[in-house]
Amino acid sequence: MPEPFISLEAALATWREWELPITDTPHVLGPIEGGRTNRSFRLRAPGLGDDLLIRLNNPQSPRLGINREQEAVILDTVAAAGLTRGACYWSPRRDFTVFRHIEARTWGTDDFRDARQRRRLMECLGVAQVLAPGTPRRSYTAYLDHYWQQLEDAGAIDMALARRWWRFRDTLVAFDRTDWPAVLTHHDLIPENVLETADRLYLIDWEYAAVGHPDIDRWCLDPALVREPFIHELARWTNELWERIVRLSGGQ
Repeated sequence: MPEPFISLEAALATWREWELPITDTPHVLGPIEGGRTNRSFRLRAPGLGDDLLIRLNNPQSPRLGINREQEAVILDTVAAAGLTRGACYWSPRRDFTVFRHIEARTWGTDDFRDARQRRRLMECLGVAQVLAPGTPRRSYTAYLDHYWQQLEDAGAIDMALARRWWRFRDTLVAFDRTDWPAVLTHHDLIPENVLETADRLYLIDWEYAAVGHPDIDRWCLDPALVREPFIHELARWTNELWERIVRLSGGQ
């Protein structure tokens, strides 16, 4: 049975540890819809002028390829550059995180198709790509091997999938050995992870981020923007194996 999320009540009970000028237990305004990895809720906190967002982090994060320690470092880096909201508090076990809530419009697929909106988003990515969080360059081979090993251990691989994988993996290993441009990459650039306020864009949910290949984010926005042909295959395999791990972990 999958490990359960921390309960919302247990997370809220720690409010005195959040080092925020809160005068009483925050109360829940409602869930934040969307997202398949975590569970998020909007909070009203007595003593604060702005609402908060509490994110209950998926207890299966390591299986999904999420490193919360690395995420915390990257979040601090991109928040300092004004690209996202910083975390107000991380629980000691990294099982929940508290953010300032951003009053904003969530992007939709039409925004990704709009030329002006795409230019704005590409400008944000350009800002991210010159940042140096100090985290290691992603080995896509090691990252996908981690997914594959879990599927293999669970007996969730058939012969057809195995044949496709081993053909792909040879190319993947060769790709990782090349000197491709390594920059800070979001790796989960979907419309729901872009928020628009009156004067700016925020990119949220950096939990899959790493120093990686910039074409991954371009592929998410529009595959036609990709410059390295292998990225198409890499992105498809990443998504396919991730979906299989999600099902293996109990679904979301």
